[in-house]
Amino acid sequence: MAPAIDRSNPISPVIPKVQAQPAARLERRKQAIEAARGKIEEKLGRLTEEDLRELFALFNSDFLNGRVVQGRFATGLVGRNANLLVEQLGAVNQAVSKLWAADDAWIVENLVALRRGGSLPGGGWLFPTIILHTREPDRFMPLTEAMVDGLVALDGGPKISLKSGHGYLDYCTRTRALLTTHQISPHFADILLWYGQQQENDDSVPVEVAAHGATPVAPSEAVIRPSTAPTVEIAAPPHATSAAIGSPPARGASAPSKTSAAVAPRGSVGWLHLTDLHQGMHSSRWLWPNVLSSVFDDLGRLHDSCGPWDLVLFTGDLTQRGSAEEFKELDRTLERLWRRFEQLGSRPQLIAVPGNHDLKRPEHWYDPVPLALSQWHRHRELRDRVLDAADNPYIVELRRCFAAYTEWCARSPWFARENVREGLLPGDVAVSCSIGGLDVGVIGLNSTFLQLTGEDFFERLDIHPRQLQVCGDYASEWLQQHHINLLLTHHPPEWLEARARQEFRHEIDPGGRFAAHFYGHMHEGASTSTSHGGSHLRHTIQGASLFGLEEYDGPGGKVSRIHGYSAGRFEPLETTGPLEKVRVRVHPRRMIAGTGGRRIVPDHSQGELDARNSFSFEVQAAKRS
Repeated sequence: MAPAIDRSNPISPVIPKVQAQPAARLERRKQAIEAARGKIEEKLGRLTEEDLRELFALFNSDFLNGRVVQGRFATGLVGRNANLLVEQLGAVNQAVSKLWAADDAWIVENLVALRRGGSLPGGGWLFPTIILHTREPDRFMPLTEAMVDGLVALDGGPKISLKSGHGYLDYCTRTRALLTTHQISPHFADILLWYGQQQENDDSVPVEVAAHGATPVAPSEAVIRPSTAPTVEIAAPPHATSAAIGSPPARGASAPSKTSAAVAPRGSVGWLHLTDLHQGMHSSRWLWPNVLSSVFDDLGRLHDSCGPWDLVLFTGDLTQRGSAEEFKELDRTLERLWRRFEQLGSRPQLIAVPGNHDLKRPEHWYDPVPLALSQWHRHRELRDRVLDAADNPYIVELRRCFAAYTEWCARSPWFARENVREGLLPGDVAVSCSIGGLDVGVIGLNSTFLQLTGEDFFERLDIHPRQLQVCGDYASEWLQQHHINLLLTHHPPEWLEARARQEFRHEIDPGGRFAAHFYGHMHEGASTSTSHGGSHLRHTIQGASLFGLEEYDGPGGKVSRIHGYSAGRFEPLETTGPLEKVRVRVHPRRMIAGTGGRRIVPDHSQGELDARNSFSFEVQAAKRS
C-alpha cells in the first residue's frame, strides 16, 4: 500500500512522482551528461558550431514513453536561443573555459556578470549552470528562475536572490539537501523543482503524470517565468499575453493569485492552420523561396488583426517522400518561420499529424503487411488484431514506415511538449493546453496508416474509434476537461470507406464534440458547417496547400499553383464567470497572380467575408467553469 500523502506539506505529493521515474530515464540523462563532459574536455576552448549544437542536444536529451527525446528543457537551448549562442561562438568558448575552472570565489564574483553581460545571448541562467552541472553533477545544479521558485516552495526557505553568485551557491546547497534527504539523483533535480513549481502554482497537479512518464519539462527563460518571482531583475517582452502552452504567465505578466484566478478575465487564443507543405518537392523547390517570402509578408499584415498566435496546427504532408533528409530540410524551413513569428511577437507551439507523403512506404505492394492491410475493411478480426497491442508485426511495420516522422516530432523544438499523450498508431497525439484562461484540447489522428502503396485510396481509408484512446480509456472525460476541443487529420472524412465514415461520424466526431475539424490533403481551402437530423453542427476547416503544385494535361501542359493557409482566434464570449460559448474566427488566405506579381490575399472563394476579411461561427463550451 502506498504511503499516505500529506497534502498540507508541499513536498509530500511531489516526492513519490520523482521517485517513480523509470530507471531508463535516469540512465539516459547520466549518459548524455557524461558524453557532454567528454566533448567539453576534448574541445575546451575550441568548440565548433557543430560541437556546440551537439552539446545542446545532449543537454536536452531525455527518455520518455520508451524512446529518447529532445525535450529535457523544452524551448531552452534550442531554436532561437541556440542560434544566438552559436553566433557568439568565441564568447561561448571563453565562458565555458572559465566555468570549467571556476571555484566558489570566482562564481561569487563573476557568475551574475557573465549572465547579464550580453556575451551569452539566449543562454539565460540555464547555459552557464548546465555547464557547471556537466562538470560536477553532484555539486552544481542547472538553474532557471522557475526552478528557484520550485525550491522555495518545497523547502520553505527564504527567497533566493540572484543578484550575486552567493545566490546560486545557496540554491545548489539547498537543492542538494532535498535530493540527499529523499534519495533522489542530482540528474532528476530539475524534475523535482519543476514539480515543486507546479505544486506552488496549482495544488491539483495530477499524480498520474509520473506514471505516464510525462514529466513537466522546463520552458525557456526567454518564454516564461514562475508566478512567484525570485529577487531578480527581468524585463517584459512584447505581447506578453501570448503565453506558452501549459506554461506559467509570460515574463512581465502579473501572475494571478489562487484566489483571484477564478475571476481573472479570459483571453482569446490565436492559431494558424498550415497543411501540405511537401518539403523536398524537387521539381518545384526553386519556387518555394518566393512563396515563403509572400507568406512572411502576409503574416506581418495579419498579425495586427488576429495575432499573436499561440498554436500552429499542421495537418500533414509536411514532406514529399517522408525521408530523414526531407525532415532535416523541414527543420530549416520551420526555423525561418519561427524566427518570423518571434519578430512579430508570437511564440506559438506546433501540433501536427502525418499525411500520406510523410511515410516511407514498403518496397512492394505484396510485402506481408501492406498486403494484409489491404483486407482491413473486410475482416473485423484483422482490425482488432492490429489495434489490440503495441508489439504485433503490423504496428511494428507501421512504426518503421513513420519512423522519420516520429523522430522529427521527438526532436522538433517547436512541437508541444507538455501534457502530451501519444497513441498506439504513430502520429496519434492528444495535447491539453491552457492559454489565457481558455482550456484547449487538441486530438490529432493518423488517417493515412492504410495508405502504404501508391494506389488511389479515395473511400478506402479509416480513422478507427480505437484511435481516440490516445486521450485515455474514457475519451469523453478528457474532452470535458477543456472549454473547446479540436480534431486534426490529414484526410477529409470523404476519403474514408463507407463503414469507417459512419463509425467516424458516430464514435469520433459526433456533432458538437469538436469546435472544428481541421484537415488538408485536397490542396483547396474550404469550410463547412453541417447538421444531420437536427443534431449539433459539425464544423470543418479544410486548408489550402501551403506549397502545392498541380499539373493538368501532362508535362508542358497547364500548371495551376495553389498556395494558402488560414489564421484565426478562439474568442470566449464570456470573459469572466461560467463560459457558455466560444466564437471561432477564421481568416482564410490564398495566393493570387496579378499584374504586380503573386501575393496572398483574403480567400473570398470560401464565401462572403466580413469587414475584417474573416468569417466566424459559435460553438458551445464543452467544459462549464
